[in-house]
Amino acid sequence: MKTTILFVALAIFSHVAFAQDDEDKVFKFGVGGTISLPLGDLKESTNYGVGFEVTGVYSITENIAAFAQTGINVFKGISEYGYDGGSLLNIPFLAGARFKTGGFFIGAGAGYGRFTSDGNTLSGFMYSPQVGYDLGKMQVVLHYSATSVTGGTLSYTGIKLFRTF
Repeated sequence: MKTTILFVALAIFSHVAFAQDDEDKVFKFGVGGTISLPLGDLKESTNYGVGFEVTGVYSITENIAAFAQTGINVFKGISEYGYDGGSLLNIPFLAGARFKTGGFFIGAGAGYGRFTSDGNTLSGFMYSPQVGYDLGKMQVVLHYSATSVTGGTLSYTGIKLFRTF
């Protein structure tokens, strides 16, 4: 009898906990790709960037959410005189807040950015204002990301597409 009551209670609890719509979930985890265009100092040595990122979004209230993002972005170096321009690896670590209304959101993240190429590393403070739209199981994010490094700022803009769970 105790096992039956425990089983029924667990079934009711799991139904209540997991029966929410994607729009109403308190926490969403997402994985996806990104395409980026280098700007400023980064544009002098690279053409474009592609990458893979993960995100976690926690809804604090109906209109405010906290998020964290990390991943790996590879920027293709400019080829000169028939030689391969190499590539530049970027690893961003961001945490921030979003203000949302309906499916639209606007926010900003701050954290740490690391760029590596041929054994050389540049890293520093990173910031990223973002605007996007939450489609329930997908998020589309337009962003500008910049990392302050010794001798300048490495910045890029792009689009991120996340599949959320």
